[in-house]
Formats: sequence, structure tokens, C-alpha cells
Amino acid sequence: MNSKPSLESLISLLDDEDETVAVNVMAELLNRESELGERLAELQEGDNPLARRRAHQLQAAITLRRRRRAFAAKLDAPKVDLIDGLIDVHLQWFDNDSRPGLVQLWNDFKLDAQRFPQKTLENLSYFMRKSGFTAAPESTMHPEYYCIGPVLENGIGAGSILAGLLLEIADPAFELKLVRVMGEFAVYDGNGRLLLPGRNFQVCAAPGIEHCDFWDRRMLLHFASTTLFSAAVNSDSFRYVLTIAQALSGTEGDESLDYMPYPYYPADDDPEETPEDEQSEE
Repeated sequence: MNSKPSLESLISLLDDEDETVAVNVMAELLNRESELGERLAELQEGDNPLARRRAHQLQAAITLRRRRRAFAAKLDAPKVDLIDGLIDVHLQWFDNDSRPGLVQLWNDFKLDAQRFPQKTLENLSYFMRKSGFTAAPESTMHPEYYCIGPVLENGIGAGSILAGLLLEIADPAFELKLVRVMGEFAVYDGNGRLLLPGRNFQVCAAPGIEHCDFWDRRMLLHFASTTLFSAAVNSDSFRYVLTIAQALSGTEGDESLDYMPYPYYPADDDPEETPEDEQSEE
């Protein structure tokens, strides 16, 4: 029976010139993330350029894994911070972006909003129209419309995301609800009126309460993430299909796709699968 290689033995192979050896070593080190401690930080400061580069790659992979685990945990938490969650959603798609940069972008937007009273639907409508925001239809064709960075920078986003932003800039005493009415997202003021981002932030009377589907913040984050997942499937981007599935499920391996058809999760005993098929999944 083969014993598991020691951590130091694996680390010593990080500078192997054979890329196949290096890839296998890095995969094993990822599986033993909890054992690494400060070793990656030490390697990133070392003199060996190849080991240093691969240590940086490992650290980036571990950071993304931790980000996905944290997002899944937030979706299960008793209370959800919508903006923090929307930043996580953004980073699922634009994974090289900076969280502090996105936080600053949001803080600037919120500060701008707070220069005006945001105590009525009319206040909110005026601010969003004055700021040049436009709502796009819900679609998997434009994943950037579900990412808070481009939405705030370009002034265009899915109606669902803009409705979520309205919840967060409204005066805390103004208790708005997120609703979906006849397929459109809106905010409801509790007094029979709606603000509809998809209709140029029109304020109108709400239909009967039986026509309003009330959503909470957690549901909106799930919706944004699953829309990005669908966008990844539409664009045949296996990397994003896998990473977003992992973020939603909190799993690390391919089992997060075990409900998907070929080519995302082919059966182990599929007689038609070839080495070329396996390569296409990488």
C-alpha cells in the first residue's frame, strides 16, 4: 500500500521542469490546503523563479476556493448583507477584480445617493434617473448586468440588480420590499405603490397583493448567481460553469456538477468517452 507523500516532498517538486509532474503536485497540494500553513508565502519570497511562480498560482487558486466557500456560507447565514453578496457575485465572474475597489465604488455611489433624501419612491426614482441608470431585461446574454462593478460604472444593469440597489440606498426608516410582478422586479413601499426600474423608474399603483411575489435578499443573490451560471453554460465556458457551481453549492470538486449532462459531468462508465473528451473538459 502506497503511503501518502510528505508535504515537503511535494513542495520540492514545485520547480520540476515537467509540467505534468507540476500540475499533479499542485493538485495534491490543493487537496492538502489546510497543511500548507506559511509555506506558500515563504515560497513566494524565495529565490527559485519556477517554484515562486507556481506558489503564486497555488495561492491564487486557494484564494478563489476560499472565496467560493465564503459565498456559500453567506447564503446560509441567518442575515445576508446584500452589497457584500453582490460583490461576491461580481467576483465569481470578474475573478481578478479587487474587492476593496468594488467596496469603494459602492461607497461612492451610496454617498452620492445620500446627498438627496431617499424617503419616498419619488425620491429614489428621481435620483436613479438623474444618475443616468437604465434597466435592462433579465437575460443570460449580458452577465455584466448582474455584476455590481459594471452596473455602477456604466449605469446599466438588470432590473433585479437595480431593484436591489434601491433597497440599499433608501432611508433605513423607509422599509421597502423587493417584489416580482408579472415577470418584472420592483420595490414595494407597503402602501400599495411600486417603483419599477424596467419602466424608467416609474412609480405606479401595485396590483393586488396576490400578484406580487415577494423576494428577500438571499433569493436575489441566488438569482444573480444562477443567471451567471446560465450565462456560462450558454457561452460554453466550462471554467465558469464549474466555479460558479462550486460557489453556489459550497463544494470543491467536480461533484458540484454531478447533476449536469455531458460534457460537464460525463458518467464514469460512459463507453463513448475518449481522451479527447476528457481534454475538452479541462
